[in-house]
Amino acid sequence: MHTMGYYTSNAAYAYDMQAQPQFEQDPRPQRGSAPEGRPRFDVYTGEGLEANQAVSPVFTHVVKVFCVLMVLFCALGGVRVALASLTASSLDANARLSSKLEDARQQSSTLEVMKAVYGSDTRIRDLATATFGMVPCNEGVDLDLSGSSGHSPE
Repeated sequence: MHTMGYYTSNAAYAYDMQAQPQFEQDPRPQRGSAPEGRPRFDVYTGEGLEANQAVSPVFTHVVKVFCVLMVLFCALGGVRVALASLTASSLDANARLSSKLEDARQQSSTLEVMKAVYGSDTRIRDLATATFGMVPCNEGVDLDLSGSSGHSPE
């Protein structure tokens, strides 16, 4: 099995594109020899965590503002839909109430006509004479209840 060093292999090109042939002089200072079979690690001071950030803080701020605006947009849309549905239900209730009121007015006028027809003096007189055989009274009748009738208690 053939083993190659990290700096001269294709893996070095794939990972960090800093492959250096083994025979070239390394421009970095030598700190000590690494044991055979293990790659050498060098520590350089730098920016720390900020150097490893793949996304800039401005971009994350823009994304956060965009998310807040989308939440506000959705909330306003929900409020708008709720107001529209409340308005529609209110208008529907008003239309039903108006229809019931119109029906009640029509029934009231029908009852007034029926009261005028059935309560007229002419209809009552015609009904009394035709159905019950009553005759109108032309003269008044006097009743004497004083007890002087033809009977006397004996």
